[in-house]
Amino acid sequence: MTVFIDLGAYRGATIGSFRRSRAFVEGQTAIYAWECNPHLADVDYGEGVTVVRAAAWVADGELPFYISRVRPEKVQGSSVCKNKRTGNLDVENPVVVQTIDFARWLGQFAAVDHVVVKMNIEGAEYDVLEHLCDTQAIRLIDVLHVQWHWNKCGIAPERHRALVSRLEAIDTLVVHPGYGVLRSGR
Repeated sequence: MTVFIDLGAYRGATIGSFRRSRAFVEGQTAIYAWECNPHLADVDYGEGVTVVRAAAWVADGELPFYISRVRPEKVQGSSVCKNKRTGNLDVENPVVVQTIDFARWLGQFAAVDHVVVKMNIEGAEYDVLEHLCDTQAIRLIDVLHVQWHWNKCGIAPERHRALVSRLEAIDTLVVHPGYGVLRSGR
């Protein structure tokens, strides 16, 4: 079975692109849309998509979630990272969102499943990916499309390089920076 997990599903454009790709096979693909932003709670990701209204994180619980103070309806760039420099985040008035330990959640899939993850989680990718590596749950992912936010969230270049090196050392994992492959339908 193919499993497509969209972390930071936003309005679902990447899910639509995935459905048009060769990787999508009707009846043999499970799709999960993870979106914790309460301003996106009414987005319809389409038939057959399991929606997870929580933030992928390193533990089950709750976190403050920062939304733009200038244009909260725009919702782009919202983050659990308080120190994110872009998006005009309202760090004084966060909303609280549920978190799920993504490594634990991934454990429901088998090594024989083909798991594709698109990750655009506005800086939280560092904590989540390091946790996946530490727990070995990263080995359940076959293809990772990750949007890096090191420069927007004050992540030290050394931490970024160390994480990229850890991911590149996993011989069963294909890592794509960004998710252009999904957008082009290849």
